[in-house]
Amino acid sequence: MSTTTTATTVAPSKPNIGVYTNPAHDLWIGEASPSKEEVEKGENLKPGEITIAIKSTGICGSDVHFWHAGRIGPMIVEDTHILGHESAGVVVATHPSVTTHQIGDRVAVEPNIICGECEPCLTGRYNGCEKVLFRSTPPVPGLLRRYVNHPAVWCHKIGSMSFEDGALLEPLSVALAGMQRANITLGDSVLVCGAGPIGLVTLACVKAAGAEPIVITDIDEGRLKFAKEFCPSVRTHKVEFAHSPDQFAASVVAKADGVEPAVVMECTGVESSISGAIHAAKFGGKVFVIGVGRPEIKIPFMRLSTREVDLQFQYRYANTWPRAIRLLKGGVIDLGKLVTHRFKLEEAVEAFKVAADAKQGGIKVMIQSMEEGER
Repeated sequence: MSTTTTATTVAPSKPNIGVYTNPAHDLWIGEASPSKEEVEKGENLKPGEITIAIKSTGICGSDVHFWHAGRIGPMIVEDTHILGHESAGVVVATHPSVTTHQIGDRVAVEPNIICGECEPCLTGRYNGCEKVLFRSTPPVPGLLRRYVNHPAVWCHKIGSMSFEDGALLEPLSVALAGMQRANITLGDSVLVCGAGPIGLVTLACVKAAGAEPIVITDIDEGRLKFAKEFCPSVRTHKVEFAHSPDQFAASVVAKADGVEPAVVMECTGVESSISGAIHAAKFGGKVFVIGVGRPEIKIPFMRLSTREVDLQFQYRYANTWPRAIRLLKGGVIDLGKLVTHRFKLEEAVEAFKVAADAKQGGIKVMIQSMEEGER
């Protein structure tokens, strides 16, 4: 039986405020009712759980989408809801059953809780868990708060890594999952569609994997400029809406000195971008879609068929976090430049406005829930 008297804990120093949205698309900072599951300060720990004092959280495009649109496909905001799933912090409480973590451990939170019993779980593809609870996906409350209880098994130790790097492990895991399934190898020509945060993290991964040449596309010149500064060897192409998929394909192939992409990493989920990617891919190539789009879209079926282009899709990630930690710790990939804006938790509404407006130049907006020494 879990009680606060048996848990090993450090008394929290601040109230557990969080960032909320609702079906009316409001966005605010507040402290939930004590009856809510979100209010956790080392209390009511279940077997296997620990309490993390969240330090850094990155704002994801899905967070903005849940705020603005109130849904992503079948995942709908139907009540007050805490956002955020890219977080790292420090352990401040442990259930007596936990032997793997201690108070003071620096951890990054893999934001899923799986059943461990369904076929995807039992075969190691737990991102397809039939009963998954994924932080920030309604109705599961997210991590954008000061304290959260989470299973220790999904809290990865990061040692001396910064909390911001720890928060960046989540988008890095998204890119790594795509890299592994797309099977990108040395010398592959790669097109990355979309120069947002996931597109840029994917760019870093394909560069580290030895892809060449690499072209990245976007509709925003500012993001393409950032991509060039982030990865000087990449070739950039601004997407023009007036162009047909054939014209888009011809332009990106020209940017790559006539080399057709062996793999396209599509990071927007936009119908026109996916169509352009399919037209750009070489015969026998692959279009791998990481981006999230509308429930239904049209695709150029005959282009896929006559060119034998494989079209694959991705849903989150599995078994990527230890690999991601090694890559950042070893300096193989450096994502620090992606953090363009930093806000305190009390300034979260302004942070979301920056993250939602490409004109403000935000790539990865970070929210700091507490100072380094606070618990």
